[in-house]
Amino acid sequence: MKRLWCQLALSYTLLAFCALMLIFFMLYAINDYEDFRKAITLDIVEDRVASEKLIITQAIRDAGNTEWLNKARDNIRQKLINIEHGSGATIYRITNSSRPEVYIQITDGNDRLLMSDPVNLPEKAAAWFSAQKKQPAAKSSVMRLAENGPIWVDMHITDGHDGVIGRLCVLYIAEFDLWVQFQSILDFLLMAWDNIIICSIPIGIACGLVASRYVTRQLQKMNEVTESWRQGHFDARIALPNDDVLIRHSRHLNDMAQDLEIYLNLKQNIAVSDERNRMARELHDTVKQKLFALGLQLATAKAKPAVMEAAREHILEAETITREAQHDLMEIITQLRPAGADTSLHERIGMIADDFRRRFGVSIELTHSDSIQFNKHTEHHVLRIVQESLMNAVRHGKASKILINGKIDQNMATLTIADNGRGFDTDQKTGGFGITSMRDRMRDLLHGSFEIKSATGVGTRITLSWKYES
Repeated sequence: MKRLWCQLALSYTLLAFCALMLIFFMLYAINDYEDFRKAITLDIVEDRVASEKLIITQAIRDAGNTEWLNKARDNIRQKLINIEHGSGATIYRITNSSRPEVYIQITDGNDRLLMSDPVNLPEKAAAWFSAQKKQPAAKSSVMRLAENGPIWVDMHITDGHDGVIGRLCVLYIAEFDLWVQFQSILDFLLMAWDNIIICSIPIGIACGLVASRYVTRQLQKMNEVTESWRQGHFDARIALPNDDVLIRHSRHLNDMAQDLEIYLNLKQNIAVSDERNRMARELHDTVKQKLFALGLQLATAKAKPAVMEAAREHILEAETITREAQHDLMEIITQLRPAGADTSLHERIGMIADDFRRRFGVSIELTHSDSIQFNKHTEHHVLRIVQESLMNAVRHGKASKILINGKIDQNMATLTIADNGRGFDTDQKTGGFGITSMRDRMRDLLHGSFEIKSATGVGTRITLSWKYES
């Protein structure tokens, strides 16, 4: 139990660690995407650019001094590249999700270019600058050149009397980059991995405990059933939830139990058959021979007139008893010794019917649709039920006519025994165990069923059915 718990706890801890890492990754990415959209707005970009208007004004007035121009350029670039959202521990920088690009051009009142950063604009950026500068420059404007695309800032620089002394044009490109976002999240997880492990350990311990107890209970159920199998009780079956991971193993064990039960039954039947053969041989070679010899002696004594006159009545009675004993002994030997392998079940039932006709003078009609071979296990049980049924019909039911009908339909064999005897009330318990024995024998057959219908004065009908197995 402890070893299983440790293994499961370690597995669930690793699983919880990976799950938490994935959850953090997804939540971090979603939050950053939302913050990125909130941080990159027209108003924020315009405010960052407008905050440098005084420096740009001074740079245009003192055009010969590039220090003011460089300072204005650097300030605008830094403020746009490092736009932030939020405050404190929840502050977000757009560099976590993007690599912003800033292109700046400053011209004087005569539209003379004072500074371009970079000096040689990329082809795409140059096309945007060219297209936007052709637009009327009546007033300052901030707009997006495409949906969620680059932001264009066109700002007029004025002196203290609202006179336009220059123009500031800024093209700001900031797009959400998944690779940059992934690197940012990875850096965060590398810093927070120890905290994630601390959170994963109790989850793994709790899940391992629950899982180990569940698996142990299922294994205990399987052990209890297999122990009953070991003791020879094969009726028990392993029953686990349908969604259990051990369900396939339990099915294999149940199938094995069924096969083992069939094997043991066959082995027992073979042992019984061997013992019956041995007893039949012993009776045939000992008691039957002695009875035969006794009959010869009685016949010899009957042939002598002097002896017959003195003990005629006793000798005749002894001869009659000897013949009856031989007849009964032959019946016992026939019942003990199975018929040959080439004798079908219906032929053996016919032999039993012939014997009952001869002994009790009852009319027995036998019909069947197929003369096929059944396995020895099936034949043994069916023959015993037939013998018991015929004996009950003759002795208890006082029947004078019995019908036996057998057929096979869709791999199901059916045998019906009906008589015209006195019948009985099936709801009333009888003192014997013949019907109980017949029911038990049919339960031993595959899909076997036993049905008896009877009523006082209308006879009895017994129906046997089982799955055909050769």
